[in-house]
Amino acid sequence: MKAFELFREVVGGEWLDANAHWTVDKIKIGDENVTVTKVGTCLTATPDVIRAAGEWGAQLLITHEPTFYNHIDEFDENSRLCRMKKQLIEENNLTIYRYHDAMHLCAVDLVNLDFINRMGWKGNFDNNMVITLDEPVEIADVVRGIKKNLGLKNPRVVGATEGKVSRVLLLTGHRGGGDYRKFSEGNDFDMVIGGELCEWADAEHVRDAAQFGEQKTLLILGHAGSEKSSMETLAFEIDEKFDGIEARYFECGELYSYID
Repeated sequence: MKAFELFREVVGGEWLDANAHWTVDKIKIGDENVTVTKVGTCLTATPDVIRAAGEWGAQLLITHEPTFYNHIDEFDENSRLCRMKKQLIEENNLTIYRYHDAMHLCAVDLVNLDFINRMGWKGNFDNNMVITLDEPVEIADVVRGIKKNLGLKNPRVVGATEGKVSRVLLLTGHRGGGDYRKFSEGNDFDMVIGGELCEWADAEHVRDAAQFGEQKTLLILGHAGSEKSSMETLAFEIDEKFDGIEARYFECGELYSYID
C-alpha cells in the first residue's frame, strides 16, 4: 500500500476530498507514492522522534501537530531549524503526513474520546467537548487518574482543589480563549480540562471565581500532555486494521522537563 492510500484509508477519503481546500491534513514532506510496510505515529515530529522512526525503518510518519513550526507547515527556507529538520527527515527516508483537523472535526472528536476512554469515564458525551459523568468524581481523583492513565507527571490545578465534578468541558490541545471565559462566567460546567492556554487571559479569572467561593476548577495538562495518547491509540488501530503493515507510536514526551 502506498503512503497516500493508507492515509486516505485512515482519515477518510471522502472527508479529505470535501475539505481539501482548507485542511492541513495532507502530506508535508516526502513521497506520497512510497510503499509502506511500517508506519509511525506521534503527536509532534521532533528530531528524536524522527531519528527513532527512521532507525525502526518506518517509511511513513503520521503526526498530529506541525513539523515546521506553523499551522500550515509552510517551509521557511530562511529558518535554520527548518532546514536542519528537513535534512534529518530526508536522511531518514521518511514521508510525513499530518492528521489533525479530521481527528477533531469529524462526527466525533477522537482526541477527546480517547481521553475519556483512558480515564475510564462513563457518562453522556456530546461527541465534541462535553461529558456529563454518571457519577460525580472527586477533583483529587481526576488528577490522580490523569497521572496514572495518561502518564503525566504534574497536571496543574487552578481554582477549587476540593469537591466533586460531574460536568466537564474538554479543551484539549489549544482552543480559543473564549471557551475558558464562558466557563468562568457561566454555570454550565464544574471543571475544564485544558491543554495549552494563556494563563493571564484564560486562567486568572478561574482563580478569581474560586476565591469568590464558586466551585470552579481548571486542570492544565499542556498541549502535548492533553492530546498525545490519541496518537498512540491510532498506532494500535492501524496495526489491527491493515494486514502486512506494522505500526508503532513514537513518544515525543511533554514539552517541559522537570528537575527534582
